[in-house]
Amino acid sequence: MSQSYPLLFLWLLVLSAVSSTAIPFRTGIFTPVKGGSVTTRADKVPLRVLPLGASITWGVNSASGNGYRAPLRNKLTSTGWEVDMVGTKQHGNMTDNDVEAHSGDIIDQVKAAAQGSLKYKPNVVLINAGTNDCRRNISISEAGDRMRSLIESILDAEDTQDTTIVLSTLIPSVQKQTEANRPEVNRQYRSLVNNMQKESVRIVLADMDPEKDDDNNRLVYPEDYTTDGVADDTHPNEQGYAKMANVWYNAVLEASDRGFIQ
Repeated sequence: MSQSYPLLFLWLLVLSAVSSTAIPFRTGIFTPVKGGSVTTRADKVPLRVLPLGASITWGVNSASGNGYRAPLRNKLTSTGWEVDMVGTKQHGNMTDNDVEAHSGDIIDQVKAAAQGSLKYKPNVVLINAGTNDCRRNISISEAGDRMRSLIESILDAEDTQDTTIVLSTLIPSVQKQTEANRPEVNRQYRSLVNNMQKESVRIVLADMDPEKDDDNNRLVYPEDYTTDGVADDTHPNEQGYAKMANVWYNAVLEASDRGFIQ
């Protein structure tokens, strides 16, 4: 028996060395995100998402009425997020169909409508607004200023001071006046997001009309706008809304990777 003590001591030394250098194991469901980063289900902050805008956010020309909201929600939940859509309105046949959208609203009207939903304390606000300003040719040179005012009205509210803003550029349209003004509004929105990020605002861009369309998510007329054989000049069909959902999703991932969402 005495000869076994040196062997036992050596074995204990080996176990100690292995334990001190082993990589800690962390439980959780891992999901890849854009850029190759990895997160666990436990790490994901539950999302209270406010879809804010006008008829495109409402889902006009979507057969289901869900617009981009259902495919976006499905993508988020499938990668581990708990999602609660919020808003004072309900539309579409999807689960959790809350929304804050009013057809025909211009930016200033979207700003006013948003106030009714801030009581739900959204930590992510998706903004798609300005198409009606373009269509009605309303002070296009000041669209970015009006959008800044909308965003600041959300961030100044007591319940949403720490919310994350996801601002989208405007999707293509074949309505002549809208399309004539859209590129300038999009330019202002890109500049606005860049400037507000420098001001330490939690804001990211969902670019619906990027210079490079590597992910094939830019909407194309008429195939992404045609429902039951009729092409809409402004509103996507289900296929088009799914493309929008992809862009929103990537923007939410970016916000999450930056640590914006709380």
